[in-house]
Amino acid sequence: MNTKQDNEMQANRRSLLTAGLFAGGAAAVALGATAPASAQDTNKESVLDKAIRTKKIVVAASLKYPPNLYINDKGEPDGYEIAIIRQMIKDVSPDIQVEFADMDFGQMFAAVESGRADMMTTGTILPSRSLRGWFAGCAVTFQPVYIVGREAADLTFDQMNTSGFKFAALQGSSQEAKIRALYPKATVSVFPDQTGAIGEVMSGRANATLQSLFTIVNTKKQGVDLAIIGNEPAYVDHNTFFMPTGDIKMYMFVTNWLLFNAAGGILNSLFREYIGKDAIAAGLPYLAVGPGGSPLRVEA
Repeated sequence: MNTKQDNEMQANRRSLLTAGLFAGGAAAVALGATAPASAQDTNKESVLDKAIRTKKIVVAASLKYPPNLYINDKGEPDGYEIAIIRQMIKDVSPDIQVEFADMDFGQMFAAVESGRADMMTTGTILPSRSLRGWFAGCAVTFQPVYIVGREAADLTFDQMNTSGFKFAALQGSSQEAKIRALYPKATVSVFPDQTGAIGEVMSGRANATLQSLFTIVNTKKQGVDLAIIGNEPAYVDHNTFFMPTGDIKMYMFVTNWLLFNAAGGILNSLFREYIGKDAIAAGLPYLAVGPGGSPLRVEA
C-alpha cells in the first residue's frame, strides 16, 4: 500500500469527521436558539388547566346534525359527540361546566383559533386545517361518505365529472373539498348547513351531494328518502376533536382518553346507541372506533 496516499486518506477522514461534528454542534446551537419559542408555547395556560381553574370549558359546536349533534326535546345539546365530551370533561372534574357554543360549522375553526372557544366538536383531519390547530391523536368517528341523489343510479366518474353535473355541499366541509378534488369539472353549490344541500338535491336543482352515514340515517328517519348512488362509500372521513396549537397537556389528555375508551368499547357503545343501531336498521354497516383508534366494521 502507498503509505503517503494512506496517510492523506486518513487525514481527509479526520477533516470530514471534524467538519461533521462542527456542523452538528452548529445545528444544536440553532435548535437551542428556537427552544424559547417552544418553551413559551408550553408555558401558556393549558385549556385543561383553565377549565379546572374557572370550572368552565367552551366547546364550539354546530347543533344541527342529529343524531350526532342536536338540541333534544328538553332544549339541551345532545348526540354522540356531546355524550363523549361530557364524559371526557367529567373525568377531568365533575365540577367543570361544559358550554356548547352553537354556530355554523364554517365558523368553528376560527373560534378555536381566536380563543372564543377552547376546543370544538369533530372535524375531518384535512391537512390544511392542521395548520390552524391540533387534531387529537385518535379518531372520534370514521364516517363513510356516500354519493346520494333523488334516485339510485350507477353513475360513472365521467358522467359526474362534467360541467353539466351539479353537486351540493356544506360550505367549508371536507365534502366540498373532496368534490372539488375528485370531480374538478363538476359544478358545486355550497350551503351553510346540510339541510340546504340536501334540499337542493331533493328539489332537482342539484344532481347529487356527498353525505356522511349519520346524515343519511337521520334524513331517512325524517322521511326524506335519499338514494345512495353506487353500492359502496365514496370514501371514509377520519374525524376527531380540534384544539389550540401548542396545548400539549390538552392534546395528550384528549388523545389518551379517546384511545383508552376506544379500547374499552365505550366509543363503540355510544356510537351504536346514537347512530349505529339506526344504520343497521337501514341496512347500512357502520365503522366504530376500535382498539388503537382503528376502524371496526360493524354489520349487525
